[in-house]
Amino acid sequence: MKKVICLLIVLSISVSMSSALAAGKLSVEQENFYAINEYGVNGYVFAKIVNTGNKDIQVNNVLLEIFDSEGDALTSTDWASIYGKYLAPGEYCYLRIVDDIGEGIDDPTMVDDYMLTVSGKSTTDGKTIWLETSGEYKENVQEGYWTYNYMYGTITNNTDQDLYEVRIAMALLDEDDNILYLYGDGIGYNCALNAGSSVTFRVDVDDDFIHYFEKNNLVPASIDVIAYAYVEEY
Repeated sequence: MKKVICLLIVLSISVSMSSALAAGKLSVEQENFYAINEYGVNGYVFAKIVNTGNKDIQVNNVLLEIFDSEGDALTSTDWASIYGKYLAPGEYCYLRIVDDIGEGIDDPTMVDDYMLTVSGKSTTDGKTIWLETSGEYKENVQEGYWTYNYMYGTITNNTDQDLYEVRIAMALLDEDDNILYLYGDGIGYNCALNAGSSVTFRVDVDDDFIHYFEKNNLVPASIDVIAYAYVEEY
């Protein structure tokens, strides 16, 4: 497939009209786009977003547009999974976007280009509590007649309080830290990760992506795991 050209729009948001320097700033540090044939072609974007400003900021709006070789729009979506939306200076989060490219598109090579737009806003609505994590990637794990490629992520609640709705995101990376695969999970509203305790999540990498890696000589090398809970003001 023709190499996809990434167009990135980053929006800086001022914290106050009187101080242009007091701002949070979102920068897309790394992103990858994949067109995967899964009983129809789906477009995936995995991205790492960093607050490179000097004030807190919230990831507020995301837009993915996908184009054919003529520059015509095939589809667009503003829905995204945002893993860690409240960012203090220097903090980062991950985005996962999936969009059905639509009828008449049955070959990933018909997808030529895309544009990702990410914007933020200064916020006092909430903060992110980041938790201690570790991760591991294992290939060809035998279970019965089948083998799986698993990402494992362990969260430790290193705070002094029980935390509800704890979330995790696991990013599978190559040796240059390009994102090959990204998936998130979490603990439900009625469950808590008790202070000092740990829990391990396991996610199998979709076979369609494994085949894509093999076809395009992409080699997983490590995973990055983030875990968090929100403190939100209503």
